Amino acid sequence: MSTVLAAVVGYLLGSVPFAVLAARLRGRDVLREGSGNPGATNTLRVLGPGWAAAVLVGDALKAVLAAYLGYHLAGPLASAVAGSFAALGHAYSIFLRGRGGKVVAVSLGLLAFWDWQVMAIAVAMFLVVVAITRIVALGSLVGALAAAVAASILPLPTALRVAVYFLFALIVWRHRPNIARIARGQEHRLGQHG
Repeated sequence: MSTVLAAVVGYLLGSVPFAVLAARLRGRDVLREGSGNPGATNTLRVLGPGWAAAVLVGDALKAVLAAYLGYHLAGPLASAVAGSFAALGHAYSIFLRGRGGKVVAVSLGLLAFWDWQVMAIAVAMFLVVVAITRIVALGSLVGALAAAVAASILPLPTALRVAVYFLFALIVWRHRPNIARIARGQEHRLGQHG
């Protein structure tokens, strides 16, 4: 029962669309502007760096809260369930009729809560790839892969390790259009307009 409760709470917390809320405060709509994605990267394009940072923090913290509540409800298993469902809620928000973000900021929060070493490796790889290519999606994919590899090596509880694998798979799934554009050499780069 506790894991079911963790899943429900995690999903509802994950569904809170901070990018949409932030845009509404400015009289804008991230679902109709930029890439149409309700996440920090599109918020950067539409509203600028300050709002993007606020959305990034909000998305990360809602995942941390879900994982924290799950952990105190029933330990690592419930934390893994709550965090995974927070990621699903972010990707397929009940408040946006199934639309959602690409799970990167949520994953950052979860990795920070579960194991700072896995998070640090993922962030380092993300930054290196983005610095070289200026393609956020590619950095996100490589960072997620690095997290999955690190989780395989470092001594995480099994439930958390599986949750990190799930996050990797979900990030890849949500980035399918980006992967296709990267393959065609058409993916948007930071600082590129139009």
